[in-house]
Amino acid sequence: MVELMDDQIIYGVHAVLAALRHQGGTIEEVLVSQGSRGQWFEEVKALAQKHGVRFRVTDPARLQRLAGGVKHQGIVARTAGYQYARPELMEARLREAGRAALAVVLDCLQDPMNLGNLLRSAAAAGAQGVFLPKDRSVGITAAVAKAAAGALAQVPVCRVTNLVTTLNQLKELGLWIVGAEATAPQPLFAADLTVPLALVIGSEGQGLRPRVRQACDLLLHIPMIAGSLGSLNAATAGGIFLYEILRQRILQQKLAEKTTLGHP
Repeated sequence: MVELMDDQIIYGVHAVLAALRHQGGTIEEVLVSQGSRGQWFEEVKALAQKHGVRFRVTDPARLQRLAGGVKHQGIVARTAGYQYARPELMEARLREAGRAALAVVLDCLQDPMNLGNLLRSAAAAGAQGVFLPKDRSVGITAAVAKAAAGALAQVPVCRVTNLVTTLNQLKELGLWIVGAEATAPQPLFAADLTVPLALVIGSEGQGLRPRVRQACDLLLHIPMIAGSLGSLNAATAGGIFLYEILRQRILQQKLAEKTTLGHP
């Protein structure tokens, strides 16, 4: 069950290929620049034919207009719009993941690049989904899809009306709510992150809103050398948190395998 947005444009080789591979039925048309060649060109053409998507070769000026003047790498796709996941789908994915459950909750991010990069990190770390508030937050745009470089095909994104209500619902599913907070007393690397988690990342400049901060079970900061440049941006901080979660879980899995095999 999904919610359809208005038509949107996806641009860039990786973003369009990922959409064709995983969500071919949502693509209406693919346009490539005249003179394009190479392995990606042939794969795009074959996938478009497989899914019954219109495939057209056109002049670069038209692609530039469709992409809004950004660097499009010679390929643009028009879709029926990004399909936001409904909460029940996210709940099912998190329940199925069990102790490996990992949700990423983004509190009013404004920068499309930060959102796109966080989506990539969430996919790489094995998150089952990402939550965004409907208000005061960037949504899934063409710029976000480009920055995500295919991650949108792997990690569903859900828009919710009330982020605090969502956090409480995640608690009911058995997830611990961990907030990234530059002024938190406890460092990231001292916490046990192997339990089912929802990681909350605040907005650029403002961080976590007070009610969102209060809804967290644990607040953690990223240790930095004294006299450094202060807090990191949202995408960088989120990436560090997510890879620490992944590192701990991989280590836990390896220790469990050794115990099963009878190794000391």
